[in-house]
Amino acid sequence: MAEFLCMNHPDQQAVAQCRRCGKPICEDCYDPATGYCRDQCINNGAVPSVQEPKKNVFLQVVVAILAIIGGLAVLLITICGAFLLSY
Repeated sequence: MAEFLCMNHPDQQAVAQCRRCGKPICEDCYDPATGYCRDQCINNGAVPSVQEPKKNVFLQVVVAILAIIGGLAVLLITICGAFLLSY
């Protein structure tokens, strides 16, 4: 298996790959909190502060209710079809 070397420190073995730019990076360049490389992606401000995306709970509830209604409709159609085809 090929050994990957850090793009910033060619004498060090890469331990990760930057999640943003994809460069192989060593422990000195890797920021485990964000998964990005420290030399360009974090220091140049290309990476905003790490924030969890906001979840729209209302939308999730509506989708869950619609899925339940759809499942019940399919079940009802199946039961009615079985009764109609059994005669």
